[in-house]
Amino acid sequence: SSPRSTSRGEEASNHSGDLGEEADGGTNSTVMMRNIPSEFTGAMLLTLLNRKGFKGSYDLVYLPMDYHNKVGFGYAFINFVEPSLAKAFRRAFEGFREWDLVSDKVCEVCWSNVLQGVDAHIERYRNSPVMHPTVPETFKPMLFVEGQQVPFPAPTKTIRPPRLRKKQQ
Repeated sequence: SSPRSTSRGEEASNHSGDLGEEADGGTNSTVMMRNIPSEFTGAMLLTLLNRKGFKGSYDLVYLPMDYHNKVGFGYAFINFVEPSLAKAFRRAFEGFREWDLVSDKVCEVCWSNVLQGVDAHIERYRNSPVMHPTVPETFKPMLFVEGQQVPFPAPTKTIRPPRLRKKQQ
């Protein structure tokens, strides 16, 4: 399936890549963090990243959320300003389980194998339904410059509202 799949499960599986040291060629800067507790919010994730010493190391953080249930899908994309910082993040968070809430989840970290680099993520999301004005700010990808959140670049075309799937009865 395509990397622009609307199914969150497909998107997650299409974006994941093995974190083998040889696989990255030393240039990858975007990781996918998996097995995040669904109750985690973007703000909680930022607090955790910063507390672990990564403030100012990343320029994009995106924790996809279920619009209907207002919980996370359990994964996030984080782009680091340097590939070496992405590797340090991997070492710090692979096997991590000290969440700020009760959870048995054990974090896994892999390379994002479809999108790499902040520019690729901006192009992917700036015209995406996730950036529609009806979507809460807390559900949107976040951009940072030197540790400070900055506005996402404006869309280059009209953004359609997200499709909300009806709950199955």
